[in-house]
Amino acid sequence: MIFPYIWILAAATAWGSIGVVGEVLFLYNLTPEDFIWFRAAIAFATILLMTLVFDRTRLYIHRQHLPVFIAYGLISVALFYLSYMTAIDQTGVAMSAILLYTAPAMVVILSRLFFKESVGKVKVFSIILTIIGSFLVVKGYDLGNLRLNTSGILWGLLSGFTYALYSIFGKSVADKYHPWTIILYSQGFGTMFLSTMFFPSRMLTTHQEPVVWLALIYLGLVPTLFAYICYNAALKYVAPGSASIIATWEPVAAVIFGYVLLEQLLEPIQMLGAFLVIAAVIIVQLIRPRKSLKPQIKKSRFPDAKPD
Repeated sequence: MIFPYIWILAAATAWGSIGVVGEVLFLYNLTPEDFIWFRAAIAFATILLMTLVFDRTRLYIHRQHLPVFIAYGLISVALFYLSYMTAIDQTGVAMSAILLYTAPAMVVILSRLFFKESVGKVKVFSIILTIIGSFLVVKGYDLGNLRLNTSGILWGLLSGFTYALYSIFGKSVADKYHPWTIILYSQGFGTMFLSTMFFPSRMLTTHQEPVVWLALIYLGLVPTLFAYICYNAALKYVAPGSASIIATWEPVAAVIFGYVLLEQLLEPIQMLGAFLVIAAVIIVQLIRPRKSLKPQIKKSRFPDAKPD
């Protein structure tokens, strides 16, 4: 069954388009603080409406899982958006991306701890390929793109850790709830926490060009709602470590979008990095279990009760 891997690639491709949309918003003098709230809020409002219209049973969760969803929204939505944004501000796009893509290694370690996911030499080799490939794709070799400082590095590592926990939280509830339910509560709690930090009162009370609102709606619907539905659906069948490795297609997609839509220069060494990431994605798919993708984990330490 190859579809879950296609869903992850689709999610990563959608995430890769964020940079292009960000460039558009920056042209209108918006800052990341101005639009990260909209990203979560639009996704939450849309999935809530979809759930109310099509299947209200997806609104229900067990009380014992409520702390998981609260942590999901706080850590892997609000804190992730905050830490990654701060890392970009303090270290630049290239360095923050390099630190962010330490996430696959973290996911593999955490998956081993929580889900007993197997970690073989081939998977370790794939992680190394993705780290090197991502480094080359985001031009980490260009020292002019790197700004090193202790605070920025710590924020960058925190973004990688909170990003890694998204896969862990997602896997812990993937077999218990529909992806719509997972997105509803994770983005809902994320929006709530973001509202205490970056509520965009200025944007809501001043005139904005139609293209700004279109870009914000796109951010909420495609690289957030659509991407996370695909990714969470895939986590039901794919081990978190493997999923995180495949998701490193994101920086490759971002470079391709930049080349096609923004006419950004694509250097040969970036192409080499893209090839390494693609190789890692192919290797991970080739080593997937031959039987079924369903029992990727032996036993979770999270509660395993099913929703009513």
